[in-house]
Amino acid sequence: MMYKIGDGIISPLGSTTLENYDAVRSGATGLKSFPAGFRGVPFPYVASLINPRLLEEYAAPYCGARTHNISRYRQAVSAVLESAVTNSLSEYHKTRLFSSKKVAFIFCTTKGNVDSYDNLTSDFSDTRLYPWHLAQKMMDELMLQGKPIVLTNSFVGGVQAQLLADRVLNASDLYDYAVVIAAELCSFFTISGLNAEGFLSDNNVRPYDAARDRGNVGELAACMIFAGEKTYKQDKKEVSFPTNIAYRAGSMTCDAYDYLIPSPTGEGLQRAIKKAMKSVSVTDLAFINAQGTPVPGFDNMDSVAIQQSGLSRVPVNCFEANFGHCFNASGLADTILSCRALEFGEVLPTLGFSKPGFTGKMKMATVLGTSKKNSFLKIATGVGGLNGAVVYSRTKN
Repeated sequence: MMYKIGDGIISPLGSTTLENYDAVRSGATGLKSFPAGFRGVPFPYVASLINPRLLEEYAAPYCGARTHNISRYRQAVSAVLESAVTNSLSEYHKTRLFSSKKVAFIFCTTKGNVDSYDNLTSDFSDTRLYPWHLAQKMMDELMLQGKPIVLTNSFVGGVQAQLLADRVLNASDLYDYAVVIAAELCSFFTISGLNAEGFLSDNNVRPYDAARDRGNVGELAACMIFAGEKTYKQDKKEVSFPTNIAYRAGSMTCDAYDYLIPSPTGEGLQRAIKKAMKSVSVTDLAFINAQGTPVPGFDNMDSVAIQQSGLSRVPVNCFEANFGHCFNASGLADTILSCRALEFGEVLPTLGFSKPGFTGKMKMATVLGTSKKNSFLKIATGVGGLNGAVVYSRTKN
């Protein structure tokens, strides 16, 4: 078990977790229509894109005068770390995070700094293209000890990174804290690739709805900061935590299906849910957060797995229509917002859902609700038969 001690989100809807939470709570979306030629894309598209000037502004406290000279991806990683540290950490933990040698930095991305490809003139040897390069550079600049941990796993990477953080914090005494950062930005490479695969819709996505037509791409950066159970209990002598949000359990599974055709029974997702739910009772679930994908068939698989897992009466929400599909970063941001909802005793609504477009029995949350229950289940599915599930709980002091 580990505990969340800090978080941050940067998206078109805001530069802090609370700004993004309030936006989702009110039903806002970052999705907009862009004309052909915007950012070098030769066709019109719908996406949720962060204003480059704002991203540079968000990154300035960390990068200073160098901000305009670094890549957008590096700006996003720097900015979201700054957001999490400044807006959610106590002074005690700020000191501990940058002075302790027992901090694990986990960087999670699908595309990494692929935007830098536009600046290359010879071949792929430029180290800026590799996800590990930026992670190591940031740790060097902050004079942090050790090597970064870099994880890339497309749609479910944000959830998998949470399992990894729990593993490194509890496997030994090597680490007291874990910082998980996920950042995904859009370029011609990303948008044209998804369009070529037939993933992009000309309309705003409607998750789990009968009128759903594929998906939209989005830009997002998210950061979660955890303390191991032993460290958290010691820190409580120095810090007053208004709410204790604990990661209870998680699981990753695979099933053998084509990357565009999900399992009709959701067997792999069922197994992930079953293992994660061993830590809590179904009656204590306030909601289930589901991570959308640009492939509509996965909506139905989620519904079947939820029904077969005995969770049909638990409200389900999805933030895909607020942010678009943001690969690894979606899983992390969804979890952060769900943790805040647990703290506030609320169930956030699903934007864009009206009529069920699935066969399994599933209860979609369409309006802002309340709940006194103490846990939530986060699920994520992705192409290639990937499935993930994690459970968080609000615990007593």
